[in-house]
Amino acid sequence: MTALFLAFLLAFLFAAGAPIAFAVGVAAAAGLLMTGLGNATVAAQRIFAGMNSYPLLALPLFILAGNVLVRGGIIERLVIFADLVVGRIRGGLAQVNVLANLMMAGVSGSATADTAALGAVMVPTMRERGYRVDFAAALTTSAAIMAPIMPPSLVMVIYAIPTKLSIGAMFMAGIVPALLIALCLMAYVRWACRDMPLRVPEPGGPGALRATIDAVPVLLAPLIVVGGVRGGLFTATEAAAVLVGYTLLVTMVLYRSIRLKELAEILHESAVTTATVMLVVATSSLFAWFLAIENVPNAARDLFMAIADNKIVFLLIVNVFLLVVGSFVDTVPAILIFVPILQPAAVQFGVDPIHFSIVVIVNLMIGLNTPPIGTNLFVIATVSRQSVGAVTRALLPFYAVKLVALALITYLPILSLWLPRLAGLMR
Repeated sequence: MTALFLAFLLAFLFAAGAPIAFAVGVAAAAGLLMTGLGNATVAAQRIFAGMNSYPLLALPLFILAGNVLVRGGIIERLVIFADLVVGRIRGGLAQVNVLANLMMAGVSGSATADTAALGAVMVPTMRERGYRVDFAAALTTSAAIMAPIMPPSLVMVIYAIPTKLSIGAMFMAGIVPALLIALCLMAYVRWACRDMPLRVPEPGGPGALRATIDAVPVLLAPLIVVGGVRGGLFTATEAAAVLVGYTLLVTMVLYRSIRLKELAEILHESAVTTATVMLVVATSSLFAWFLAIENVPNAARDLFMAIADNKIVFLLIVNVFLLVVGSFVDTVPAILIFVPILQPAAVQFGVDPIHFSIVVIVNLMIGLNTPPIGTNLFVIATVSRQSVGAVTRALLPFYAVKLVALALITYLPILSLWLPRLAGLMR
């Protein structure tokens, strides 16, 4: 009964527009008071324990590395390189959008950041080339969901907090699903843009060589993270620190696109973003701890066992549930609140935890583009100066494409587990 009341309280606070950290913290405090399980001292201790995590140190470092690269003008370099690779395909600029998002995914780790940054570049450019603005906006935000699925991923770092999963294994597990989403989007774009005029880029030459040289240092960034973790050179947290040093070297020495005085602004922006995320992590950890001591995960596991008689039905129920949750609740609190409830049930049904983590993340990323509260939907509507309704209508075929990819990722676990096993990061 208490859990049901808290669910309604949380839903009310979200609907009222309360900040996420505040809403989750109030719900957790209310639960502790109603059950007499703790006081302010206990709450403070649990909040600190939720943030006192070595893997969580990677979070501010990955945020800083992404901000350095974005401020260093890598988007334009990646777009030029992507145009060189797929510009000859019909609907080439739309294909460039997908490929640029895929490459950015291996840099920023944030779907919202990619939506805002690439949307500001790609939407006006596609409009000038004759594409509908709502189509360009829908494509950009759909492709941006690859960011938290490709390494390095901020979402995977946060997912590892309640589950104790290997961040390195999760990084490797996300690569093939992200590539699958990119291929599905590119296949749809090829069909949707079948009537677009074919633009033939200028033949390769000094410009093509220069574009490739400019893009290579950026494309090496995710390889450093994945290769270092796979090779045992450093942990995922240490990889984040290495990535920061590498991005500073590339942008300040090689590209010379960031001056020393700009670094203070980047550090300030990264600190604010980190503080915002950490507040959500802190209160969500308190709420998850309350649910755990109230035995909610076990109750949820028993409920799933009662309504689902096999793994296929269970995963279908979880997908529908998470798609709804993702459209109402931001990714970080959704993971910290619901994953401790869902994962024990998944294990009971024989679902590999690493595979399940990718399924959860893909679902929540699709939710970011789904009304009524999908964050990325409002970001791209603002960037493209389109109404939310117009972007949502343009997104309808993209939802179908992403759901096809989600079904393949859900029911073909080999897509997620092949690389981690090949890399020796899991059995």
